[in-house]
Amino acid sequence: METQVKAFYRTPQGVKFVTIFGYATKGVPSLEINGAGKLSKNIKEKIIYLTRIRKLSVPLRRFVVCVDLNELKDQHVHSLKWLEFPLLLVYWYLCGLIPINKLDDCLCSGWLKTNGEIFHMQTPENLRSLMKQEFESGEKENLKLVGIEGAQMDDFYSIDTNLLLEHIPELKFKLDFFSDSTN
Repeated sequence: METQVKAFYRTPQGVKFVTIFGYATKGVPSLEINGAGKLSKNIKEKIIYLTRIRKLSVPLRRFVVCVDLNELKDQHVHSLKWLEFPLLLVYWYLCGLIPINKLDDCLCSGWLKTNGEIFHMQTPENLRSLMKQEFESGEKENLKLVGIEGAQMDDFYSIDTNLLLEHIPELKFKLDFFSDSTN
């Protein structure tokens, strides 16, 4: 099984896009996170903790989730925190924990706290124009924004994380307004 999702993150130079992809195989059961630099191990442990503390049943498989390094334009540690939620989403999808047919046509961003709080970025006002520059015409029209109500998603076909993950206990979804100071 394999999947991918488009993610966006904010840098001092503006919003950037990256592809996160993953697959599951019949190897030694494990989770590998690659491409997030020094944060990879921390993100992996946070995802495992969030999964275990909620007693979610994970198949005995080898899961590999990667950030496409060819698309990563900025490696500031503070910027890469926005990839935590997309990485979690790919992992839970591969585990069969999310009731969605595919992630390939989704766009998301967010960071996690170990208490189950998931922070989404306020949707940048210029996201539509940035997508026109970044994605091919057919691809950008079909992208669904995964986020929460109140994140200025009116202009997009969206998937509310409250509904997508409502079956997973003790998750809280919030907007991170502090990140809105940079474009």
